[in-house]
Amino acid sequence: MSMDPRGRMGGLQDVRMESGQLPRGSHHPMQHLFTGAANRKPTVNLGGARRTDLSATTQQDLINRARQEREQRENDRRRSNAARIIQAFYRGRRSAAAVRQQLRAEFDSILSAAAPSPSSVILASRLLALFFVDRHTGDIKRTALWCRVVLRPAGAQDRTPLLFSLFSDPSWAVLVRQVGTILFTQATSQPSLPQSALFLEISKIMCDPQSYVKYRVGEVRGPTLLEHLLHERKFYARLGGLISSINHCPLNPVAIQPTGNRSHPLLPAAITLSLLPFKAHLAPPPPASKSAPQSPASPERSAALTSFATSILPIPLLPYRLAVKEFTMLATLPFFDILLELASPSGRAVLQQLEPESAVHVLANLIALGNQRLSSIENGKMLAAYLVVAKSLMDKLPNDVFREEKPVDDKGKGKADETIVLDDSESESEGEMDGDAIQRARAAVGTVARDGAGDVVMGSSEPSPSASSRSSRLSLDPRTHSHLRILSSRAHLLALLALSTRFSASTRLPLAAFLITLLALLPPSSSQRDSVLNTLLYAPSASGLLRELYRGYVRSGPLGKLLARAGREKSNVVMSALADPQFAEEWPVVVLVLEMYSRCLLTLGDDEFYTTSSGREAEGRNPLMLEEVVGLSGLVRNAAFAMYWQEGAVEGGAAEGVDEAMRRKVVGTRVAYEEVRALMTRFLQQVHARDSRRQFTPEGHWLMTSQFDLASFVQTAVYASSVPFPTDGPLTKPSHRPRHEDERLQAEGAVPSSTPTSVTPRPHADGDDDMDDDNEPVRRPYRRPGPVRSHRNQHGVLSKRQIALISPRLGVLNNIPFVISFETRVAIFRQFIENDFRKLGLDDPNTGFAMPRARHRAVVRRNHLAEDAYTHLNGLGAELKKRIAIVFVDEHGMEESGIDGGGLFKELLTSLSKEVFDTDRGLWLATKEQEIYPNPHGYAKESTQLSWYQFIGRVLGKALYQGILIDVRFAAFFLAKWLGRQSYLDDLASLDPELYAGLIKLKNYPGNVEEDLSLNFTVTDDDFGVSRTIDLIPNGSEIAVTNENRMQYIVLVSNYRLNVQIAPQCRAFLQGVLELVPERFLRMFNAPELAILIGASWPGLASPGAPSLTLRGHDDMKGGVDEPIDVSDLRRNTVYGGWDGDENNPTITAFWSTVESFGKDDRAKLVKFVTSCARPPLLGFKELNPLFAIRNAGSDENRLPTSATCVNLLKLPEYKDPANLREKLLYAINSGAGFDLS
Repeated sequence: MSMDPRGRMGGLQDVRMESGQLPRGSHHPMQHLFTGAANRKPTVNLGGARRTDLSATTQQDLINRARQEREQRENDRRRSNAARIIQAFYRGRRSAAAVRQQLRAEFDSILSAAAPSPSSVILASRLLALFFVDRHTGDIKRTALWCRVVLRPAGAQDRTPLLFSLFSDPSWAVLVRQVGTILFTQATSQPSLPQSALFLEISKIMCDPQSYVKYRVGEVRGPTLLEHLLHERKFYARLGGLISSINHCPLNPVAIQPTGNRSHPLLPAAITLSLLPFKAHLAPPPPASKSAPQSPASPERSAALTSFATSILPIPLLPYRLAVKEFTMLATLPFFDILLELASPSGRAVLQQLEPESAVHVLANLIALGNQRLSSIENGKMLAAYLVVAKSLMDKLPNDVFREEKPVDDKGKGKADETIVLDDSESESEGEMDGDAIQRARAAVGTVARDGAGDVVMGSSEPSPSASSRSSRLSLDPRTHSHLRILSSRAHLLALLALSTRFSASTRLPLAAFLITLLALLPPSSSQRDSVLNTLLYAPSASGLLRELYRGYVRSGPLGKLLARAGREKSNVVMSALADPQFAEEWPVVVLVLEMYSRCLLTLGDDEFYTTSSGREAEGRNPLMLEEVVGLSGLVRNAAFAMYWQEGAVEGGAAEGVDEAMRRKVVGTRVAYEEVRALMTRFLQQVHARDSRRQFTPEGHWLMTSQFDLASFVQTAVYASSVPFPTDGPLTKPSHRPRHEDERLQAEGAVPSSTPTSVTPRPHADGDDDMDDDNEPVRRPYRRPGPVRSHRNQHGVLSKRQIALISPRLGVLNNIPFVISFETRVAIFRQFIENDFRKLGLDDPNTGFAMPRARHRAVVRRNHLAEDAYTHLNGLGAELKKRIAIVFVDEHGMEESGIDGGGLFKELLTSLSKEVFDTDRGLWLATKEQEIYPNPHGYAKESTQLSWYQFIGRVLGKALYQGILIDVRFAAFFLAKWLGRQSYLDDLASLDPELYAGLIKLKNYPGNVEEDLSLNFTVTDDDFGVSRTIDLIPNGSEIAVTNENRMQYIVLVSNYRLNVQIAPQCRAFLQGVLELVPERFLRMFNAPELAILIGASWPGLASPGAPSLTLRGHDDMKGGVDEPIDVSDLRRNTVYGGWDGDENNPTITAFWSTVESFGKDDRAKLVKFVTSCARPPLLGFKELNPLFAIRNAGSDENRLPTSATCVNLLKLPEYKDPANLREKLLYAINSGAGFDLS
């Protein structure tokens, strides 16, 4: 068919023709007989029709209508089917209800009889199993009736209850299982029912194997009711829910409140039921001999042991929910069988599935039930199981589980907690140190923080990110806390140590894993952690533990051997070992040894550390021999270096970010990578400090420079110091670093391929003064000249990829810098300063003589150096970095002639240092070795004096910044504070030898400390004749020092004398120093190295002017001003001007002969006359900038030699007579005058 334009069927005419109809307009023969119309006339719409497909719309309507009809028919079918199902179910339920009613009626008629026959009881039991409906009141009453009936005796002569006498019938065992299941389910799901006690009691009787023995029931066909409940009905889960519900007590984390109703009638039966599986499935018999293997427990017993641990033990405060009678029942619990089952691989897998809330209560209940059972441990397997289970459960706990606010006893009686205060940042009050300050101070120990470059910084008081990220605070009752604290109690640890010593071969590794997990959970600021370490180190039962662990498991173990041979070419092996399961048992031992020995070093004096005696007394002092310390420090050095150098190589680090990757846990422990690295860093710093004072390691022991390209390392480190780091998030680092990453750095433009001195400043668009709000120089990027461009973003900040390659260098420099030679670090330090100098635009000649207004000018009277310098310079702050023009005024009030090109300022600094560091001014005190430190008296803490400390710090910072050597010797413990490190007992010997000797005697006192010495936790300060007693801890005057807490007392006294007393003075002084020299620059050195950098001599160090500087030597070697000037070194690095033949000129030859004949003092005076400093540059005269120069001053032999200290220039007349030269030269260098001598 075809359609006409109006949508009508045009083919209709053809259809009519085929059917015998004529076309319109023709006449049929019979048409005259038809009186009606043959066709309906079409309707004509004179309004016109729209040009749309009307037939298509109609077709879509038909399709939609058909679909709706089909859906309606389908819905009708579904409704019909659903109706039939509902009707069938209803009819079935109605019929079942009717049948149940009939069965109930029959049951009632049977048991209503006075004495139903046994067969009737069997029938009634079958009926009960058929009609019972859960929570049906009538059925529950009928069930109670059944219970009373079956407890009746079978007859007058037979006292056996029907419950057991009917087992002769084959069907009775099945009926007992069916009805017993009803009883147990109803009692455990509805403990409030009046019949629940009866139901549970009957269930207990039916499950108890002793009942079947008592009534002589033969072998029961099929599984018993107990076996059926264990396998099919969640036996222990229902009992656990029952005990929790009938004795629920809200857990109050603050107040101790009584628990629920301990006399609930269901409790005895519930506890008895929980123990029945262990009677039904007995433990395997002990082996016939010690060498014979133990037979495994049956699967049913194993399942019951595991279910008890995971269903009953997670009940909070389980011991407190039970009356004495019920708690006594638990004495029969197979405690060690449970531990052995949980310690198996399958048991540990079950423990891993526990939620933290459940794990903490399992652990607390195990401790409550098993603490008194430790004495009954008979072999190492039992002890190992206890340690493994406790460790596995502790692994599930959040980090803050041991943090609990405890009220302080107002009276302060009793023994002191073994608390160690190691920070002085907050404990500075004039009176008693408050508890909050102590807690804040303690929190600084052992924590990890990061500086702006992402490097680990020790001693930060900020909490570790890993700790806060994992913390999930649990609301625990104080009684739960008291059980958990048993883990760290001295008595518990002593018991474990004694047992482990008995069975050392099989328990040392589990003991180490347990202890390191416990230490990881205890907050760094807690007394519990200190107590644990003190017990491990000083308890008699722990004697030799550290030495045994190192010798038996670290030095000779696979992991120790791997770390000992790990160089940079194998450093990726270290990162792999951190996650390698084969080292899961050894990493806890390594970490524990480091924790213990690092803690031991805090209270180990140098005389004890270096002792070489082989007697028992010497072994008790230093747990390790010096050769062993060398070996341990070597493997830790390799591991720490690898963890800094290969930080980006942590598996998965590229995907999750290095910060997150470093928070991953070391295999076998709950300690994060970064925490282990921080521990290793602290240990290395402690040992290196001892080695710096008195060498005991072989030459080159600390250096790792043979493992990488030193020149590229220096370039990268220096370049990184001049580029700002992104602070928008953690740095992502590549998971693998190529072998030649230094070349890769240059290829990517992250480090210049030329020397650092070729780097030039890039101008700023904003024109700021390059200083931030804290007066710290802002690091600005610099671009080296040449075609290779640095790939930095539009703000000049290095990309994360570039920083991923630079960060390891900075991590090494800021944390373990001693793996790089001292000469290299000095060169890096000087380049750091030079880069900072450039950023301030101070290397531009336009800021020199041509533009004097760009500099500060200070007029200083020679007879009032300190006062005038304080007035003119102290207010400049960080502006002291810029050039300062000095004008001296002599004693007559006349300005001295001469233009300061830098020499006069150097002269001011050296002269000023002599005055401000004079101990007669009251700001400084000197030790017996004449090493100075801040005066601890109250006078030095006044605001005026603190301002002077800050000014003196700025002066010294300026000297460091410009490389001017200052002849002042600081005490080592004071220099350590510049590096952000604490001082400990070994530093006290230099401050107060008598106090140090007394504390050492106290430490080793063999008698009763409390009775014999009568000490308490106080110190006495004598301030200008006024004595004050200060408590070291709250209520310290009322707490006696005992044998147990004397280590705490020793550390607190040392901390107070070395840190707390001088905290405000140190803070003010260091604030001044760090305004000019950032701390990260200073952290590259230790205290002796810093002393040399300042310019003081240091016993035991070689001459800094030597061609090859070494910082380690014997006690008779001196450095600094105690060594004569090396004339040959000076001569090699001297330039000449205006001389015929230069060095071969007769006057020059006579000059050097004269200088060589000078004594040590005259040589120093000559150097000071020319350079304004009596000390040579740290690395020799080759570092003098500009070089030492001698210029011809003419032929007038009556003139004296003169100098221009600003350019290190000696103006020497052309003397013909060597004697005249000597006389005039000595007169000039001894005159002490300034430019007026010219």
